[in-house]
Amino acid sequence: MGERLRRAGRSFWALLLLPWRFLKRLLAKPGRWFTSLFRPVWVWVRPLFLWFWRFWGRLGLALRNLLTWTIWKPIWLITMPLWLPLSWLFEGLRGHVWPPLKRFTGRVGLALRNLLTWVVWRPFFLLVIRPLRFLFSHLVWPILVWLAHKTRRFWQSTWDATEPRRLKWRRRWASRWLVYRARLRVLFQRPKPPKTAVFAPRQPRYNPPSVRTARFMTAFGSVAIVLILSFVTWQEQQPDRVSAGNGLTLPRVIIATPSPMPMTATPTPRPTIDVRLTPWPTPDPLQTGGSLAFTWRRNGNSDIYLLPVGQAEPVRLTQHPAEDRDPAWSPNGRQLAFTSRRDGNWEIYIYDLDSGDLRRVTNNLAFDGGPGWSPDGQWLVYEGYRENNLDIYIIKADLSEGPYRLTENPAPDYAPVWSPGGRHIAFTSWRSGNQDIFVMSLNEVTDEAAVNVTASPGGQEEEPVFSPDGRFLAYHDDSAGFPLLYAVPLDENYRPDGEPVSLGQQGRHPAWSPNGESLVYVMDKGDQSFLLAGSPVGWTVSPQAFVADGRLDDPAWTANPMTPAQADNAAQFDSQYPDKPLFTEALAPPEKTGPPVKLFEMPVSAPSPYLSDRVDQSFLALRQRTAAEAGWDFLAQLDNMFEAIDEKSAPGQSNQTWNKAGRAIDLAYREVLSFEPRVEVVRDDIGLDTYWRVYLRAEVQDGSQGEPLRELPWDFRARFGDEPQYYDEGGVLKETIPAGYYVDFTTLAADYGWQRVPADENWRTFFPGIGFWHYENRQGLGWEEAMLEIQTEALLQQTFPDR
Repeated sequence: MGERLRRAGRSFWALLLLPWRFLKRLLAKPGRWFTSLFRPVWVWVRPLFLWFWRFWGRLGLALRNLLTWTIWKPIWLITMPLWLPLSWLFEGLRGHVWPPLKRFTGRVGLALRNLLTWVVWRPFFLLVIRPLRFLFSHLVWPILVWLAHKTRRFWQSTWDATEPRRLKWRRRWASRWLVYRARLRVLFQRPKPPKTAVFAPRQPRYNPPSVRTARFMTAFGSVAIVLILSFVTWQEQQPDRVSAGNGLTLPRVIIATPSPMPMTATPTPRPTIDVRLTPWPTPDPLQTGGSLAFTWRRNGNSDIYLLPVGQAEPVRLTQHPAEDRDPAWSPNGRQLAFTSRRDGNWEIYIYDLDSGDLRRVTNNLAFDGGPGWSPDGQWLVYEGYRENNLDIYIIKADLSEGPYRLTENPAPDYAPVWSPGGRHIAFTSWRSGNQDIFVMSLNEVTDEAAVNVTASPGGQEEEPVFSPDGRFLAYHDDSAGFPLLYAVPLDENYRPDGEPVSLGQQGRHPAWSPNGESLVYVMDKGDQSFLLAGSPVGWTVSPQAFVADGRLDDPAWTANPMTPAQADNAAQFDSQYPDKPLFTEALAPPEKTGPPVKLFEMPVSAPSPYLSDRVDQSFLALRQRTAAEAGWDFLAQLDNMFEAIDEKSAPGQSNQTWNKAGRAIDLAYREVLSFEPRVEVVRDDIGLDTYWRVYLRAEVQDGSQGEPLRELPWDFRARFGDEPQYYDEGGVLKETIPAGYYVDFTTLAADYGWQRVPADENWRTFFPGIGFWHYENRQGLGWEEAMLEIQTEALLQQTFPDR
């Protein structure tokens, strides 16, 4: 046995040394050649090298001796009187002074040690350390051991009780891992698009409704039309009347006597206003005349326009590259307060129409906006963002007093408006859990004293505005999926004097006429906004004041007509800033054979980063604008862009996607699902469709980027929680509005032609159907037209024979 082991060992070592032996034999002959060649040369070179080496050594020794006897020895002899006495002194101190001093210091230290030991340490040890040690070992330690056993048993029981839940989470994460693995497989195996492919504009996906859905919508629409006609007829037949003692109905007379103006030494007396509401409609709501001011967003910027009533085209007031909005007329109609970012952050300004002068009112890096005038024209009320909270402030228009903070509730308070009496302020607030209208008296400025005049748990009321006589408060409600105008009657103390009444019109941002007999409001239809007017007691006549391609906001009405001089001043204001296009789509020349439009690779991180040549410049401009507004490159990474023509979509979704036309982008949605997201998504119900609005958290949170949120975001992470109802509902609204400054990405994308799409009908239970990350740029084309720009007719017919 031993012999076998020795043989095995020798074989093993022989096998290990085999490469070395092979290398040794391989290099043996070249080594002998090198030795035979180098040896004769070394015999002649070695004596020369040794002689040269000895010569340099002797030369160095001679130089050393020369330096020693010519420099070092004379210096040593000359300085001897200086260093010799010092050496004698040092030897004396080391031998006769230092030993006794060392012994004395050691004895003093020993004495101090004994003194501290018996005076301090021994009593402290006996009186403090030993009792604490006894208490810890006999009382504290047993309690800690008992608590440890109880804690261990508690967590063990909790761990055992949550085992089913952990198993469910394990299965859920396992299924998610399968999905992620499939996505990675698709990511690395996805083919590249053809070089001659052309991108087409995005179009919203169309899912043909089922027969059951069509029948249900027909029945629902019929019932709604009948109810609306019945309501309108009842409103015309039942005017706002009060019963007399003999059973007869008399017209209701509203008489408002305003209280003194706020914070003035001698209040200016105002005449009593007697307004009688009649049950028949006003012949022409615009007969009051005067001038309208509103915000119009076009070409990627919001500016303020002035429109004399009866004139067809408005006069553009602001043309600054920064945004201007929230116009508010002064009581005399000669000044206009508005919000602007022309100095780098949101501030409030006052423009004088007579002189053309611009004056800045607020001066804080934090957000200030939404101004409103007091009836005497001396004060401004506005919304300000301080200490991560949006509240109501007032300030003297001439900057002699203020600002004074009126609200301190943690919930956002915004959109303030001053009452005609001068001692009350209405505003929108989330303090009740949803958007409601509150009225606060300046005689009792506390959050507890503010009165909720709408008090509707399911409503979303905002943008209040007082009637000139102070007897009604108009607003719009978005809870029905589209904005509806309402008015709530008020008593002399500006408290609710009855239930809110629907004005029977669909619109937002109402504004009263100077005489209180008409209302102007904004109605959206597609990509256009209509500025309409109507009587609050009869909506038979609703003339159109203005129609705009873009979004209109914040209308304001004054009785004073605009003079030619004021119109000239308004036209010259900000005229030094000419309009510039947001971007230019430069098309590359097409190939002689192939589609007319090419695909271009985008500098982003995406599976297939390609877009059509007709939309690539708009995307690059949008990315640059988003990075500048938010402070971080949100569009640098996308989940999806271009898709191959034969790629299959997710189950339940159409294969005719706009990604295949090169006119769609899919944002990185996982940022929304993180614990501290930089992206917030707000649910936006428009009619029967659900849309989503994306907000980006600004990188710099000092007020120079973005503005505060005013809506509750949607919590998609609740779908994966313990509550089954949240999964069935697709999530839930977050409990609070996130603090900080955010940028409205959806609005920026729309400025550059990238539109959001509605969610699928099954989005609550089917996550891919949510689609808040999906944006398309169709440019008015159909899907087939867009596909034919980058693909041939034959390939399109072959892939989609039933299109």
